[in-house]
Amino acid sequence: MAKLKKILSNALVLVSALISFNSYAEVKLEVGEGINLLAVNGEEVESDSLFASKTSALLPKGTNQILVNYTAEIKPGDDSELEVTKPSVILFTTDATELYLNAPKIKSVRDVDNFEKSLNWNLIDQNGNAISFKAALLIKEGFQLSRDYEDELEEFNMSNANAALPKTRIISPVEVKHARKAQHSQVKENKNMAMDMLIYWYNQADEKTRRSFKELISK
Repeated sequence: MAKLKKILSNALVLVSALISFNSYAEVKLEVGEGINLLAVNGEEVESDSLFASKTSALLPKGTNQILVNYTAEIKPGDDSELEVTKPSVILFTTDATELYLNAPKIKSVRDVDNFEKSLNWNLIDQNGNAISFKAALLIKEGFQLSRDYEDELEEFNMSNANAALPKTRIISPVEVKHARKAQHSQVKENKNMAMDMLIYWYNQADEKTRRSFKELISK
């Protein structure tokens, strides 16, 4: 019976390790109030609704590029109005499990101008450590009824801008989804392998050990 318990324990450890690996293969990014997440690794992000932008995303570990802007409430006079900054491209590399992006307080049009010059975003990990990044504005000249951020980012990434993606290819969110499915299949396969091992040892056991095994799994 002790032998069977050891086999069961080893099988559970194996499965748990695989599941843990799957859980830590991604980075959760959360953006602060007023920040609009527009694109992740060259792909536009769909908003939660017409009036609410996406506030989080799952990223692959390593090098990532996000596109964001910031909506600030300013008071030039007695009334308040909303001012939206130009989109910022932010490039960073990390192996953290959680990231948080915030912007400084903006209270005036001058603050907006200064922010767009400095791009002093605040990017930290789950421990409060600052994450190094490169940032640049995504500029589109002329009249802008709407924008195709995916096309603009593709052109931007072919430039020599400091926040352009490296020439080496990174994993897109779509590929992360496929990788997650593949890892899930691998976990399932290993679970099946563990079951096959248990069945094998059950078949090799004598009648007394088999009864002990049945009693163990029925608890």
